Amino acid sequence: MDNKIIYLDSASKTIPYEECFEVFNNAQKQYFANPSSIHFEGVKALRYIDGCREEILNALSLSNKNILFTSSATEANNLALKGFAFKYKNRGKHIISTSYEHESVKEALKQLEEEFGFEVTYLKPNSEGVISVSDVISQIRKDTILVSIMAVNNEIGSINDIDAIGKELKKYPKICFHVDAAQAIGKIKMDFNQVDLLTISGHKIHGFVGSAALIFKKNLVVLPMFSGGGQEFGLRSSTLDIANISVLTYALKTSIKEGKNHFDSVSKLSTLLYEYLSKHPEKYHINSNNKNPYIVNFSTISKKGSVVVEALSRNGIMVSSTSACSSYKEKGSYVVESINSDPNVFNNTIRVSFSYLNTVSEIETFIKTLDKIVEEIR
Repeated sequence: MDNKIIYLDSASKTIPYEECFEVFNNAQKQYFANPSSIHFEGVKALRYIDGCREEILNALSLSNKNILFTSSATEANNLALKGFAFKYKNRGKHIISTSYEHESVKEALKQLEEEFGFEVTYLKPNSEGVISVSDVISQIRKDTILVSIMAVNNEIGSINDIDAIGKELKKYPKICFHVDAAQAIGKIKMDFNQVDLLTISGHKIHGFVGSAALIFKKNLVVLPMFSGGGQEFGLRSSTLDIANISVLTYALKTSIKEGKNHFDSVSKLSTLLYEYLSKHPEKYHINSNNKNPYIVNFSTISKKGSVVVEALSRNGIMVSSTSACSSYKEKGSYVVESINSDPNVFNNTIRVSFSYLNTVSEIETFIKTLDKIVEEIR
């Protein structure tokens, strides 16, 4: 990474571990055959992939689960939501989700509503951005078939009690529980054993773009979105990308192994930023809480957030205003709007997201530069 650049947008995409490049190249050389082929090299490739499945599930301490590999978390979320909804629509067409899900969940649910006649109840988070267990259970109906709630919000970093929600939902055996865990894996320690469908993403944990997965409860069937050769348990037809699977496996195992060290390192940085923001309530409104050190979200009072982000970029500091997936479409943050209805707040958000690669000196430089920019902007 260029030393002149301060990269504080890891919630959008992390910088890959250096070892990932070697892992990728080795897999390309050793497992070059199509894993669907029945010859020796094909069988060898398939056994390697199955080994990766086992390593990922073991690293996540998951039992009674299986895993299929996808090209992105967006694909995994769409397969989970649409695949289950279409498969079990005769049971009912009611879905429970939240008002601040990632675009890939939000838009998939919108399509199910507008094009296929499903009804979605969108739960609003509390003032700290958390979805309560009681709110979920209170909205269950006889025709509810699916609940989809993210583990960690990608803009404000709030953490939902997925284990507690899952345990309550087990009392309703006809309801499937889907969780987008892209921002949680390797960062926030959580138990996902109560989840039926779980989305993970490689480029959020220092892997590569193009590597993701959908973990699903054994014997759970969804309607495939791709028609073809029947790979991945018949749920996702396509020749498997072995090199990217190997990188996803390495990145996930490394992120979990180093999780506490990374968490402690990042906590020092977020504490430094929170201390500065708290001292200047006339300039900033804090939107996130300090329970997740990886993401700090705040709004610039009386200053246009997008202008501040652009000015920071010109100074070599990379942050974001909203999720990268919605930055070109949204005037403001629908996530922050879900916890604060003040347009001056949700239209001027800044998201700072850390990784273990960031340093105290970088955050000090960011704070100094931010303070100067906010003072100079009219």
